[in-house]
Amino acid sequence: MVGEIIAVGEEVLSGDVVNGNAAYISRQLSELGVFCRYHTVVGDVVDHIVSQLEESSRRSQCIVLCGGLGPTKDDLTKEAVGKFLGQPLYEDIKIRHDIDAWFQGRHLVPTENNYRQALMIQGATPLKNGNGTAPGVYYKAENVHIFLLPGPPGELIPMFKECVVPIMKKNIDQSIQTTTFRLADIGESQAVTILDDLMGATERLIVAPYAKLREVHIKVTSIEENKEKNKQAMEPIRHIIQHRLGNYIYCEGDQELAEVIVNFLRKSKKTLSVAESCTGGLLSDYIVSVPGASDVFQEGVITYSNQSKVQRLGINEDDLQRYGAVSEVVAKAMAKGVSTKLNSDYAISITGIAGPEGGTKEKPVGTVYIGIKTPETVVVKLYHFVGRRQKIREQSAKSALIDLLHILKNN
Repeated sequence: MVGEIIAVGEEVLSGDVVNGNAAYISRQLSELGVFCRYHTVVGDVVDHIVSQLEESSRRSQCIVLCGGLGPTKDDLTKEAVGKFLGQPLYEDIKIRHDIDAWFQGRHLVPTENNYRQALMIQGATPLKNGNGTAPGVYYKAENVHIFLLPGPPGELIPMFKECVVPIMKKNIDQSIQTTTFRLADIGESQAVTILDDLMGATERLIVAPYAKLREVHIKVTSIEENKEKNKQAMEPIRHIIQHRLGNYIYCEGDQELAEVIVNFLRKSKKTLSVAESCTGGLLSDYIVSVPGASDVFQEGVITYSNQSKVQRLGINEDDLQRYGAVSEVVAKAMAKGVSTKLNSDYAISITGIAGPEGGTKEKPVGTVYIGIKTPETVVVKLYHFVGRRQKIREQSAKSALIDLLHILKNN
């Protein structure tokens, strides 16, 4: 089934809001057997939305519109879809009562325009919104499933999981199964070269690479009549990928890199601490984003200044003067210092020049040292990253996780 996503709103067109909803919906629909071939952004103009729907309905069987369901006069998605379908809007009494209950539960009083959200398209099915006042809408036209979802991700994502997924599962004949191999320390071009004979094998068995920050994901999708046939089709491909890329695979499934590391440490009953300079807490944020990280994560220390490195980690001032804060010596001392201070089994240190200023001929912007303290030793690696300040910080934090994972897997 061909899918299409239409984001509605001037704020998306202007770039004030990043269209992250489209990425989320595309991923979720593909797992259901709906492959998005078009992403469109339309402003808050009824005729423009109608025109886009006329085009979309000729080429797609599942259309998801995001945004434009709010209480203001420029929230026109329902009006536009109703016009496209030739169906009037009416006030749904139950939705109006739900809006009243939502405001009463928060000790607030709704204004009259809030009740605009109680309008529903004749013949459509309302989709319950458990996180806001804007209900979604589902309409089954001749050969097209049309969904209207609220724009805020906190409302859209739960509604998609609870309402859209069950509806589409009932309307898709084929079964679909996916698995994703997550790779680190290999580039996309190298991974694709190794798997070249598998790429684009058939329309029913798809192997596709996705480049991520310091990672590559290889997604395998099988589309067959049932789960057993999917399994039969995917097993040979899975074994080939594992055989050829096993040294680079850190996970098959949905676990993020930090989650794999936390689970590694939890199983081995080991602890971790972090000392960051140029990343400013980004590495710690990756780690504590994992539920249950408190079982293994002792503390993250941001020692940005030289004075902080001396006071918090016990770094030798002579070493700072002689070698500089961005050096192998200091990275090693930072890892040892935070491990000693917090009595952790493992420790990570990051010190570098994120830019845009501060670089020299000997140590240009992007120079980063990452130290890993294990129960036995300290290992320091030098990196030369390229990009703007934020990208260098992100590459540094991700590389630190990769370095630690290699050590954990080999211990």
